[in-house]
Amino acid sequence: MKNYFKVGVNFDLDLLDKIIELNNSENDKIIELYGSTASHSELAARPTFRLPDICERDFEIYVRKAKDNGINFNYTLNSMLPYGSKIELANNLQEVIDFIKYLESIGVYRVTVANPILLEVIRNYVKSDIEIEISTCAHIDTVTQIKYYHEKYGVNKICNNLNKNRDFNFLKSAAKYCNENNIILELMANEFCGVGGNGYATHCVYRDSCYLCHATNETYEDSIALNNYPMNLCTMARNSEKSNWLKMRWIRPEDVAIYNNIGINHFKITGRTGSSEYILKTMKAYMDHKFDGNLIELWKPLESIKPGTKESEIKQFYIDNNKLNGFINFWLGGHCCDNEICGETCKYCNEFMKYVEDQNV
Repeated sequence: MKNYFKVGVNFDLDLLDKIIELNNSENDKIIELYGSTASHSELAARPTFRLPDICERDFEIYVRKAKDNGINFNYTLNSMLPYGSKIELANNLQEVIDFIKYLESIGVYRVTVANPILLEVIRNYVKSDIEIEISTCAHIDTVTQIKYYHEKYGVNKICNNLNKNRDFNFLKSAAKYCNENNIILELMANEFCGVGGNGYATHCVYRDSCYLCHATNETYEDSIALNNYPMNLCTMARNSEKSNWLKMRWIRPEDVAIYNNIGINHFKITGRTGSSEYILKTMKAYMDHKFDGNLIELWKPLESIKPGTKESEIKQFYIDNNKLNGFINFWLGGHCCDNEICGETCKYCNEFMKYVEDQNV
């Protein structure tokens, strides 16, 4: 089965050239690029300082060049709280309407929305038929939610709830409904978000709070207020033990075929605020269905958010990706982490990490 990827970009034209080149030589295809710019950061899930500050002309050139080479652009309007409050959104409603009309006029194919309030704006105020994707930030966790978004707002693409990436019973049902109704079900492949402690880890309890902080921060100084909440908490917790990294809901490049077998062939590659080198390396790993190296390098480390910090400068655990063959089979058999006390009633990841380490001796 051919796979289709959506890749986050930093608006580097050289990177776009390499993406186009990859599409000319690979069986799988990059069919969508996503991102947002600093000029409208109030509508995005990233703080102003982490977004590319490019002018309209350069943005339009980028979108046009991608489109001319068969790659659609998806603009992320994925703030959990646009403009910080409902009344501020109302006060700036005309600006939002004008911006969405502008995106359509320059060839933006799709927008990603996290807060349903923007669905109301797009369909009832802009009266636009632009394609819409529901962000992973919306945490869809039932098939009926997908049905509602599709029928009420004409949504035809869903970025899956990260926490559901290993829930194969849910994924099979969601894929069946989506495939029968011409909806794209997309999984986020290289996201390692979570928290943990001594011997256990779980889906990040700070995730929504993190989205809200990011969406409303503007400067790096804003982001590190209150002892760098919440980054200091999730980073420290995840790094407390190597096995905690196995408990996050990532998808290995080698395991993409497993998801193909249940009818899913659309994947999101995260890291749009990363360097072009990092984005290209990660993208190529998933298109090759193979990565020789440290599993954790497929994710842009949180510690590299500081301006001027490169991903390669961050010291991380080393987990040999080639030693993880068969790891996902535990979940294919029906295991559901949501029903366990990690590290107590289930110790699978701890034991698998020990198995990996023993191979390295």
